[in-house]
Amino acid sequence: MRLGVHLKDSGMSFIRNAWYVATWAHELKEKPLSQTILSENIVLWRGQDGRVRAAEDVCPHRFLPLSKGRVAGNDLQCGYHGLIFNGAGECVGAPTQETLPDCKIRQYPVYENMEMVWIWMGDPAQANPDDIYDLPEYHQDGWGVAFGDALDVEANYLLLCDNLCDPTHVNYVHPSTLGNPDEINAPVTHEDTSWGVLTERLTPDSAPTGFVASFGSHDGRVDMWQRYLMYTPSVSIIDFGATAAGTGSWQEGGDGRIQVYSCHFMTPITETRTIDRWLHVRNFESEDPSVGEQISDQFRIAFAEDKEILQAVQEEETRHEGRFKIGLDLDESAGLFRLKINRILRGETLAQAAE
Repeated sequence: MRLGVHLKDSGMSFIRNAWYVATWAHELKEKPLSQTILSENIVLWRGQDGRVRAAEDVCPHRFLPLSKGRVAGNDLQCGYHGLIFNGAGECVGAPTQETLPDCKIRQYPVYENMEMVWIWMGDPAQANPDDIYDLPEYHQDGWGVAFGDALDVEANYLLLCDNLCDPTHVNYVHPSTLGNPDEINAPVTHEDTSWGVLTERLTPDSAPTGFVASFGSHDGRVDMWQRYLMYTPSVSIIDFGATAAGTGSWQEGGDGRIQVYSCHFMTPITETRTIDRWLHVRNFESEDPSVGEQISDQFRIAFAEDKEILQAVQEEETRHEGRFKIGLDLDESAGLFRLKINRILRGETLAQAAE
């Protein structure tokens, strides 16, 4: 049976041996920050040396969250009785006694890239910063970067991933910004990759979308592309753009070429809540921050539309738990991605059982 004939729900659990975005880097200032990630409460703090650290958000004495304490040099001090913990989770200070208590809290590997703090939620021995997603254009001259928001969606993260494997929804959910009637029956292809799933939709000789009309210099028909790069477990890069019809493609230059990378870093909070931190990178007017903000404003409209749809789907999935869903051919990409997620989950489960 083809993937997409029945889009089966993935089991409600999380991949742990992976990097997730914990917070924007600029949100870590002088105070510790509490975050929930994969249903675990985490405290993050930036030490006096500038490095970020992360640990479970609980003091083992009276269980006060350590996020209610304060940063002490490079360490974290509990706000109840002053116990001090370092970035390795070790208790290194107990103001009321000479002998340190025999206790330790869990610490998490963290790393900063693309102005975000990434956290490894699984086995620390397997954490490799080289595995963190990085967009080359983010660092290159001639490309403008604009940071968006942390979109809080009351839905399981895989529903967001489904949405970001699917270029067909834009005509119905985002008709004024990203949709285009010329695309309704344009073919969609997908490819299994080592990092996830690539879904593509190319629309040659088309009327420009609202976005392309707003930011491009085209006064006629265009060749457009949408390439959805969905990385396991929850990073999505949407490469989209346009050139004057017949002059180029997503692979080549072309007259009036505009190209945008819309980047989504989805962090599962609980089984039914996800934070989508998003930013975008563009190849036009890179030095003008007002252009980046104008793009963000259009994206905010579109992402609010996605949020409404996905939260409604989550609510009805919960109401109709166990009910069979029909599948469509357009589900094949999302179905393949969920299959890859399930394979990784099974692998982690088997490895844990072997231990």
